[in-house]
Amino acid sequence: MSLRLPWSRNPLKINDITSSLKKVWGTQESEARCKLATAYRLTHFFGWDDLIYGHLTLKVPGTQHILINPFGLHYNEITASSLVKIDLAGNVIDKGTSNFSFQRTGYVIHSAIHESRSDLNALMHIHSRAGVGVACSVDKMVPMCQHSVFIEPVSYHPFRGIVTQESEKIELAENFLAPSKCLLMKNHGLLTGGATIEEAFSRMYNFHTVCQAYVDAGYTHRPVPPEKILSEDIIEMSVKAAASMDGEHFGMMDFAALARQLDSAGYETGYAHP
Repeated sequence: MSLRLPWSRNPLKINDITSSLKKVWGTQESEARCKLATAYRLTHFFGWDDLIYGHLTLKVPGTQHILINPFGLHYNEITASSLVKIDLAGNVIDKGTSNFSFQRTGYVIHSAIHESRSDLNALMHIHSRAGVGVACSVDKMVPMCQHSVFIEPVSYHPFRGIVTQESEKIELAENFLAPSKCLLMKNHGLLTGGATIEEAFSRMYNFHTVCQAYVDAGYTHRPVPPEKILSEDIIEMSVKAAASMDGEHFGMMDFAALARQLDSAGYETGYAHP
């Protein structure tokens, strides 16, 4: 899937942080806001968004605070300054520049994982059409294409209704343990995590692509034939090869390339890309 940006005479710029706001937030938080807002816009332009629902979060460097979308804004309206900063107890630390607060469902899901997984500074949760299709029909995903290399091992979480209760955080954390960075939320959608928002986004791109391959190949209503499943040896070898190519900077080159496209179209991401 390629990024296709619609032409706009006056695109809403992503980096709308004024000099006075940068003094309040500092350089690190301001950069984090630009990165996360860029990820929201890319999620929209890839067609993974679901009206105003779903959530992407990013820890503010050096803190236990997370940035989350103001619930009520469309992903194509989210800017760096509009993001809401909350703590892991759900208290608003900084409401940003919009008139909206955050959604409790997003807080419960994301805080559960941010609390239990110190290796995941960034999380993405989407309801893409292919992702929901697989979440509703496939019990256990198997590696069946090259993109599978970048999502293994996949974890699973059962659907208990719309997530609103703090008590649900325990099971969610138990079902998403390291080293997994991709979670199939049954009857719900997809969730990925990463040390950076760039990694979380790249994992999601591959996760969604595998789900789309399941749908396109008809494997949502019949099992993947055994001869089409990649062997454990091939997966292990490929994971090592991918790690040697990208290492700890997983997804950064991809994300930077996409940010450059946004900048070329006038969206002014504020992303410090090459």
